[in-house]
Amino acid sequence: MLEKATRKQLVLLQTTSGLYLGLVCFHHGFESLNFVLEKREFFDFEWPAFVAADSGGLRPVLLGLEHIVVQRQNVVWYSTEVPESLALQYRRQLPQPPPEPDRPSPPRPERPSSKDKVVTFPGVKDDDK
Repeated sequence: MLEKATRKQLVLLQTTSGLYLGLVCFHHGFESLNFVLEKREFFDFEWPAFVAADSGGLRPVLLGLEHIVVQRQNVVWYSTEVPESLALQYRRQLPQPPPEPDRPSPPRPERPSSKDKVVTFPGVKDDDK
């Protein structure tokens, strides 16, 4: 996800070059999805996929780019109502982050018992040495 984005929503976009599916990134504290799609001149589109139509219906083909920037004037039509079957196919193709390896927690340093603890006060000289 892009650093400034706090929310992503799946959107189907029709541009002059074809039909695309991907995640529109926006900061939900300051913007709504409709604001981003209708008012912002440019917006971030994560994991874009070209939507191809064949005998089996619509299927997404990931472009292999983590994100692109879309200019609003190039969007002819969009929908946030993505057919569930198309959304499932898309989600299956998204790269999954590798699982975090189980790291053992670093050992805690042992604290000396209160009996062994020696506190020296500043300004007091140790005459035993």
